[in-house]
Amino acid sequence: MKGRLPGTIFRWILYISSYIPVFIMIFLNNLNAFNSEEFLKTWNLNYNLWIILIVITIFSLISLIWWLYLLKKQSKLKNKSIEVKKYELKDSEVLNFFVTYIIPILSLNPSKLPSIIMNLILIIIEGIYFVRNNAVYYNILLIAFGYHIFSFGNGNIIITRLSKENLIFDKKNVKQIGTTNIYYV
Repeated sequence: MKGRLPGTIFRWILYISSYIPVFIMIFLNNLNAFNSEEFLKTWNLNYNLWIILIVITIFSLISLIWWLYLLKKQSKLKNKSIEVKKYELKDSEVLNFFVTYIIPILSLNPSKLPSIIMNLILIIIEGIYFVRNNAVYYNILLIAFGYHIFSFGNGNIIITRLSKENLIFDKKNVKQIGTTNIYYV
């Protein structure tokens, strides 16, 4: 169990990073106008919540960028490489998964503790699914950073900046990252 704990914690951090756009939209949803007075008014609704969200955002964003760096670095090692002939673009599924994030945007009232707890429970329930299924690729920030998500075979995932046309034309070999179901080109 000890060996699994760091990986599980890291997957939770990657999952939380997918909420960064949601944190921003929650703040914007509570603004009545774009001026400094409204900004301070929204900040004062629950400044502790905003500080926590800023810290979580910075930490999880750094972790996501570090993970992408590790993907690139590991793909250059002599890992298992396979040729993939048939794969399917999953970007739209990532975007569909992002729709589940709309509930916190619409329902969170930063000045009410029950609203915060209710949304925290929702995030935890979604996180359990995300982490147990090693679904780190269901992260809207990957698409925002220019990556594409493809699937092939039996639940294998390719993360790449190449388009589907470039993958097909070049017949790229994908490199397995560690012993996961994630491959990188």
